[in-house]
Amino acid sequence: MAEKGGRGLVVLHSSPLIRKAILDLFRGDPGITVLGGCPHPTAVDTLPGGRPDVALVEYEQWPEVLGNLAYWSGTRVILYSRDNAPRSVVDCIRGGAAGFVHESCPPESIVKGLHDVLSGRGFWHLGADEPPPEPRKAGKGGAWKLSGREEEILGLLLRRRSNEEIAQELCLTQQTVKNYASRVFHKVGVSGRKELFRMLRPCG
Repeated sequence: MAEKGGRGLVVLHSSPLIRKAILDLFRGDPGITVLGGCPHPTAVDTLPGGRPDVALVEYEQWPEVLGNLAYWSGTRVILYSRDNAPRSVVDCIRGGAAGFVHESCPPESIVKGLHDVLSGRGFWHLGADEPPPEPRKAGKGGAWKLSGREEEILGLLLRRRSNEEIAQELCLTQQTVKNYASRVFHKVGVSGRKELFRMLRPCG
């Protein structure tokens, strides 16, 4: 039975342990109605409480959500992923997702981020700042993987931070931030901030 509360939340994930862990974060939250979880988008109709206001969806199930936009049009979707390659993040942005969460995201950040999404903001957590041992290609499409620092810069760019704000937060010079940002734009395939922000359209 759905818990009584605020805006409805559904978790779609193939792992019952992950579904339970995420839903448990919101039990007792007065701003959230926990509608439940299911392993696949086709099972969401079996949940009580109607269509969710927000859904945390396993990244691998994103194509099926996109294939049924008539159902999900009123839901703000946050993708939960083990993969934080820039191509995955950009695919989520272009698909209209309201957020992207790497599995390393701390529980308290997931709670805050979901409330941010319900307030009309985005939520982008790309994972820990741990650079790979050496530059690597990302396989399909020939896109280069971002370094740990570049992923951190992309996360701040997605939050619409200025170069000056990023420089202050990361204790870097503005020129260094500008250089990193240029590499990030090149790797994710956009010309600059304007094109990146154009992709950040709201879901629903």
